[in-house]
Amino acid sequence: MFDRIFAKYLVDNNKLSAKELGEVFSTQEQKRVRLGVIAVSEKLMTIDQVEEVNQLQAIYDKRFGDIAVEKGYLTDEQVSRLLVLQGNSFLAFIQAVVDAGFLTMAECNEALDSYQKANNFTLMNMEDLKSCDVDRIIPIYVYDQPEVVQKLCGTMVRTISRLIDYHVYIKRPSVEKEIPYKSICLQSVFGEHRFLTALAGDHEGLKDAAVGFAGADNIIEDEDSLDAMCELINCVNGLLSTDMSNRSVEIDMEAPDSRWEEGSIKGDSILRLPMVIYGKEIDLLVAYDQEFSI
Repeated sequence: MFDRIFAKYLVDNNKLSAKELGEVFSTQEQKRVRLGVIAVSEKLMTIDQVEEVNQLQAIYDKRFGDIAVEKGYLTDEQVSRLLVLQGNSFLAFIQAVVDAGFLTMAECNEALDSYQKANNFTLMNMEDLKSCDVDRIIPIYVYDQPEVVQKLCGTMVRTISRLIDYHVYIKRPSVEKEIPYKSICLQSVFGEHRFLTALAGDHEGLKDAAVGFAGADNIIEDEDSLDAMCELINCVNGLLSTDMSNRSVEIDMEAPDSRWEEGSIKGDSILRLPMVIYGKEIDLLVAYDQEFSI
């Protein structure tokens, strides 16, 4: 997720062009992140140390980690940790950028520092972001929301990542009293807690997400898109309801509903979490323990 968030930052700040970014994305997943890139990103080695080890690799038929340990730059435990991180999508993105020659590793680190300052993130926040772990990223964005809302947001984004778009990413949330929509799918949950879960966006964005969720063969009419997204909400709320029931919190779900025409949702403090799915923005809307109207 953070690879997409940081990529947008680089383009918005003229560090990468849209064309260059397209090239990076097209090669990113074909590359396996080298330990040197990870070691620098994790601040375990300097760029000069990595370059030295790379040069030694050209001379000796040894693995990067073995040479780094011999030189005293890394411990065996640190190498083991770096090997685990090799599947990290953010680091794969950084490697693709560096390998393409669009930015140096030093320039990537400078951009990361600028991004951190611009967003007032702590070092711990940055580590959570770079982990690309949804459960570590969501609380950074909705830290001021009740735990159940954080869990709902995490479950929704994680489900979309697994079933629809692996590269889904989120934007800064907002809390509003009235949010207009072009199309919306929604479901109410009631019991010890009452909340509304909704997905709102334009017709094209919802249809693309629906095709990703249900398959192109099952999305023929406009209503099919809404039905699929309603089923997605139902699945997410079902997972959350089961979790709450296991903790002796009694709640139940109403049948999902949808609106194809434009309208607005009103409440005292509705959370709006923008998600980018297949390049199109869809809002996750949550109204928790409050009156709301549509």
